Amino acid sequence: MEKYAEYIKEIEIGALWKGRKHILWHLDPKVNVLSGANGIGKSTILRRVASGVMALGEKEPSDITIVTHPADATLLRYDVITTPDVRSEFDSNLSALQERVVHYPHNERWDMFCDIVDKMFTATKKTIVRDEARVTLMQWGERLDLRLLSSGEKQLLVILMTVLLEDGDPTILLMDEPEVSLHIEWQQTLIETILLLNPNVQIILSTHSPALIMNGWMDKVTEVSDITL
Repeated sequence: MEKYAEYIKEIEIGALWKGRKHILWHLDPKVNVLSGANGIGKSTILRRVASGVMALGEKEPSDITIVTHPADATLLRYDVITTPDVRSEFDSNLSALQERVVHYPHNERWDMFCDIVDKMFTATKKTIVRDEARVTLMQWGERLDLRLLSSGEKQLLVILMTVLLEDGDPTILLMDEPEVSLHIEWQQTLIETILLLNPNVQIILSTHSPALIMNGWMDKVTEVSDITL
């Protein structure tokens, strides 16, 4: 019988950067933050991790080894969130998520998602219309076109909607610099908010932002140099 992994314990990447470097990364079951200077390879490592995750249960690339818990798992739920290069990508990402959200039941997790969004949008008086199938925002009595939101607001909704749709299942959430465009107060609470919405998620992210880790996540930071052999 096929079995889903609960989290990743270890990732090994050989022959990175044309064989000049080797990566061995022991992961925390919950939160993993990859840090380092610009150009040191954080995004490259994260992309290779994503390719290994997608290949789990198939013929894996020979230079990527992923050790899961439990060790005999052959399947793994995962989501990958990257920061769009152009604003239109925010809209296409939101549109794709809306097509999935429309089928999501209005249960306690939906209520929690709505509470979180309402709280994070308090400063601009935006609230969710809770009895609609799609994510719909109201401001001063009028429905908002999500395409008119700021980049930061769109990025936040993409992250929260993605985690909502994980439905509490053990899932690997890969994020490359998710703080881009986010207000500093949202950065400070992002990790704990994700874990609140899905306590069974394992977060693997790269970042340049001290704000993202300042609320109790410093011990989850790994420097690229620390896992490079």
